[in-house]
Amino acid sequence: MIFANEIHIACNRTGTDEQSILNVISQCSMEDLQLVSRAYYVSFGKPIYHLLKNEISGKFREIILGSFEGRYQYWIRQIREAIKAADQKAFIELVIMGNTYDWFQIKQQYFNTYDRNVVDDILKVLNNIAKNADWVKLLSGWIFQMRYPRCQPENDADELYKAAKGAGTDVNTFIRLFCSTTNEEFVQIARIYQEKYKIPLRQTIIIEFSGKSEKVFLLAHDYLISPTKGCCWIINNSINCSRDKSLVDITVLFRDQYSSEILQVYKESFGNLTKEIKQHCTGWFEKALLSLWKAQ
Repeated sequence: MIFANEIHIACNRTGTDEQSILNVISQCSMEDLQLVSRAYYVSFGKPIYHLLKNEISGKFREIILGSFEGRYQYWIRQIREAIKAADQKAFIELVIMGNTYDWFQIKQQYFNTYDRNVVDDILKVLNNIAKNADWVKLLSGWIFQMRYPRCQPENDADELYKAAKGAGTDVNTFIRLFCSTTNEEFVQIARIYQEKYKIPLRQTIIIEFSGKSEKVFLLAHDYLISPTKGCCWIINNSINCSRDKSLVDITVLFRDQYSSEILQVYKESFGNLTKEIKQHCTGWFEKALLSLWKAQ
């Protein structure tokens, strides 16, 4: 109730108090914000979404409104928009960053909201774009991922090496292992692979794949090493390619999960996240990213 009142005050002054709004968002998880939204409606008789939509603007507004929307509701809306626009880059990020539980929720809520099968909708678009492309095959497998302890990391490392050895890449082996291995065992596989064959598995992917397939398999690799690392990959790519929409999506969907360790993980792979956000972004969009990723 206190946070709902703070937002009401911030929006009813002479000039909107964006900092107070951001302070509330930064202190609350998306689950907390659902409660704030309900409290606001009970107290003031109107949706907080409509209030904020008229008070703030730009990418800052997208982050704030998305944060109140609910995680999976936001996720399926972005998938729906990607389907309509046939946005390949959005598909890659929205699909790969989902774990088994996420995809269970996405399938269920997508059907409840749109009365459609999300898998059918995604695969229809992907197959129209590039039916037999390696990256499309990986995304298709990822949606149906079934992860379980395989208890054979050395054997899996050997399989990946054989799949990359010689002329042509056995893509199906990569896809099968990437879509069934747990994160914990994948870390072991990557370590054994490097120790045994004197080359990082990530470097092997760069050698074996090209174009969009290289990017998708690298993102999948990084996510399996650590979801936070996958998140960093997307943030870095979004900054380098000036894809603000992707920065909004990754922040709304994953800041609750990974903000506590993002700075250190980002530093290990890409550099100073705070500095990069400040160089790329401005205004309240910059302030929101810095605050929500605890990068101030």
